[in-house]
This record gives sequence, structure tokens and C-alpha cells, in this order.
Amino acid sequence: MSRTAFPRTLMATAVLFGLVSTGFASIALVKAPHNFPSHRAVVAKSYAANRSSTVRSDHVALLIANSNYPDAEIPLLEVAAGADLLANALHSHGFVVDVVRDATRAGITQAVDRLKAEARPGSVVLVYFGGFGVQSRGQNYMIPVDAKIWEERDVRRDGVSVEQTLSELNSSGARKRIAIVDASRRNPYERRFREYSHGLAPIGEDGNSIVIASTSPEQVAEDAGTLPNRFVNGLAAKISPSSLPVEEILARAAASSGDRREQHSEAPVASNVNS
Repeated sequence: MSRTAFPRTLMATAVLFGLVSTGFASIALVKAPHNFPSHRAVVAKSYAANRSSTVRSDHVALLIANSNYPDAEIPLLEVAAGADLLANALHSHGFVVDVVRDATRAGITQAVDRLKAEARPGSVVLVYFGGFGVQSRGQNYMIPVDAKIWEERDVRRDGVSVEQTLSELNSSGARKRIAIVDASRRNPYERRFREYSHGLAPIGEDGNSIVIASTSPEQVAEDAGTLPNRFVNGLAAKISPSSLPVEEILARAAASSGDRREQHSEAPVASNVNS
């Protein structure tokens, strides 16, 4: 082999090795996205990643947004959109926000346990539930996406009690507990054991709690699956631009909503058919 042939051979080998290496790198780049966390996980963590220096560890919020029920005819688009809007509004006021989407019963209870663990004496704790809610024996139940409801007793078995959740948060010593219930919709479950939807029962309050519901007791919203979410949008519009504490803003909103409902309530009050 001549002296000039050897360097050319060496150069050709190097070029070939480089092309093969580049090919492997390209394959790795194509496969890499499969190792990324799911879209849901990314969304749930985004509020934590964007925390500013104004975040207060004594202000914690859990937003449960159930939009996709297998038993429903259409997804609840307004719930997903409303939860995002509310999360941003609360975050702007320093809340640590946990967003849980399309939660099963286990997912709801685990999220509530996380919230209880983060709550501390003197804190402000907020829970939002958007989705389907059903009342049974005077209690209101958040319906998870994996609920199997055919009789009223199934509501108590598969649902998660709003009142019980608030009671558990009370034991944390929180200074203020806030419940926002966006769940009084005509749903696919009640028609299986009732002649009509009863809406939600009144949710009791005490001096340390604020409860805001999307409708008056015993009433049902007829705009399920439509945008915009007027109820949540209205709350976010009050929170975002204000310099007042969120608990004060929502206390005023609850008071004004209660006044309007007392003046204009026309909902039929019917006794439950208990199983």
C-alpha cells in the first residue's frame, strides 16, 4: 500500500464511523420522548415549577377537575378550562396549587391526604371540585371518573363526601377552609334511580369555612359541556386583579351569592329516595 493510500483509508474509516455515530444519535433522539412524563403529569407540576418568591406555604389549594366521565355523553370542557384559570389566579396570590385531573376515587382521597399533610395551623386551605356531584341522605358527594353508580347506595360507596373532606381539613387547624363546588350538573347517574336530578344539598358553614357553589341548593345547571365556565370565570375575575387576600374576596363572593339566592331561589325541594 502506498504512503498516500493509508491516510485516505484512515480518513474514510473516520468519516464512516462518524456517520454511524450520528445515526445512533438520531435514533436516540427519536426514542427519547417516550421516556418523558405524561402530559397530565407535566400540567400538574407546572404550577410548582412557576412558583414565584411570593408563594406562601400557609396558603394551599387542591383543584380536582373531572372532565372525562366514561358514562357521560360529552366531556365537561368547562371544568378543565375553569380549573386552569382558577389555578393561575390562586397562584398569582401566592397559593401552592395542586391540580388533579380526571381523578378516580383513590386519586381524590390521595390528593386530599396530600392537602392535609401540607396544611398547618393558621393556614388557608382551599378545595375546588369540578365535575359531577350527587347528594344522598343530606350529604354531597364528589363523583370520581371510575364510579359505578346504579343505585343511590352506590353514590355513598363510590363517591367522596364534600362534608367529610371539609371536616377532615378542620382537624388540621387551618385558619380558614374554602370549598368551591362546581358540580351541580344534570348527570348520567341520578337518572338511573331518580325521576329527576335533585341538585346538591346545602353545605354547612362555620366561622372558619367559606362555601361557594355554582348553583343554589336543589338546583341543577343545564349548561354542562359548554364554554365558558361562567361560575369559575367570575370567581377568577374577582381574584386576579385584587390586592385583597383570597379568603376575603371569596367571603364577599359567598355572601353576595347567598343574598341573591335567597331573593331568587325557585328550586323545588324534594326529599331523597334513599336506598
